[in-house]
Amino acid sequence: MQFEEAYKEVYEIVRPKYKLFTAGPVACFPEVLEIMKVQMFSHRAKEYKQMHVDTVERLKKFLEVEKGEVLLFPSSGTGVMEASIRNGISKGGKVLVTIIGAFGKRYKQVVETNGRKAVTLEYEPGKAAKPEDLDEALKKNPDVEAVTITYNETSTGVLNPLSELAKVAK
Repeated sequence: MQFEEAYKEVYEIVRPKYKLFTAGPVACFPEVLEIMKVQMFSHRAKEYKQMHVDTVERLKKFLEVEKGEVLLFPSSGTGVMEASIRNGISKGGKVLVTIIGAFGKRYKQVVETNGRKAVTLEYEPGKAAKPEDLDEALKKNPDVEAVTITYNETSTGVLNPLSELAKVAK
């Protein structure tokens, strides 16, 4: 099932009273709300380990991930940003941060707060990043260890051309 079909199916079931243009909260299936009433077991329990493995495998199928990994983070988006910088970039390392709105600005702040150097590729609000600009920025900064790209910038309603940008970043 493709994402669009799954979204329509969920929407028809829960049909929220209000349209929330936020990253969360989101509408849930009634079954999900019901199961959330059940006491959870410890993250150290063997039951949790199996649930985690099953969840990752299901997400790989749903997201059509053939290569690579699906990582689950029990944190906010900022927590994921910080984890990626602290664990993926050497201290003092350089990161090329694309900024098309609030989340790119937040990533820059996280990079700098965690002792790394941010080089920015910034656009005016409402504009998406361009692959040719990213290519030029990478040529000027061949020592960057990573590139951050916000796919869906909810603060401005802009969707970055992720596939095209990823081809350049590789």
